[in-house]
Amino acid sequence: MSRAEARRRTRETLRAELAAEESEELEDALPTGQSEAPVRKPLFKMPNVREDLRLLPGILRSKPLLFLPLALLLVGLGIILAMPGLSPEIAGIASYYVQFFFAPPALFTFFIAGFFAPRASYLIGFIYGVFAGIIWSIAILAMGTPLDPTAPAPAVIEPPAVILNMMIIGILYGTLAAALASWYRDFLRGIQERGKARRAVKEVDERARRREQRAEARRVMKRPTS
Repeated sequence: MSRAEARRRTRETLRAELAAEESEELEDALPTGQSEAPVRKPLFKMPNVREDLRLLPGILRSKPLLFLPLALLLVGLGIILAMPGLSPEIAGIASYYVQFFFAPPALFTFFIAGFFAPRASYLIGFIYGVFAGIIWSIAILAMGTPLDPTAPAPAVIEPPAVILNMMIIGILYGTLAAALASWYRDFLRGIQERGKARRAVKEVDERARRREQRAEARRVMKRPTS
C-alpha cells in the first residue's frame, strides 16, 4: 500500500471518529433540553379562582399536612382556656406557643398552610383565617380579656364587635400570609431549578471540551511524520 493511500485512510478514520463524537455530544445535550437557557417563570400571576375552587377538595384530601394549622389553632385554644390553672413554669412555656402559633395574627400558622399547599394557597389561607377568627372569638369571649396581654382590656366586651374584628384580622392575615408563603416556596424552587440547569449546561460544555482535547491529541499522534 502506498504512503499516500495510508494517509488518506487515516484522514477518513479521523473524520469518522470526530463525526461520531459530535453526534454523541448532540444526543447528550438535546434530550435533556439543558443546552438552552432555562425559562424564567413570572414572579407573580393572577390566580385562576374558579379552577382553584374546583381543585380545592382534592388538594385537601391529598395533603394531610394541610390540616396541621387547624391542629395548631385548636391546641392554642386549649392552652388559652387552661392557662389560669397552669403552674408559672408551664405557663411561661405555653405562652411562647401562644405567641408564635395562636395569638393574632398567628403568621407562622398561616405561613405553614400556604407553604405546603401545592396551589390555591390563598384560598386555604382564607379558610384558616375564618377558622382562626372563630377560635380567637371563642377564646376572648370565654376568658373575658384580649389575647394580647399588652393590650388594654375593655370595660365591656361586645361579642359582635369581637367576632367582626377577629374575622377581619384572620381573613386578612390568613390570605396574605399563605399567599406569600406559596410565593416564597416557588421562589426557592426556581432558584434550585436554575442552579441545576446551569450545572447541567456546564457539564455538557465540559464534556465537549474534553472530547475536543482528546480528538486533537489523536490527530497529533496520528499525523504522519516526514
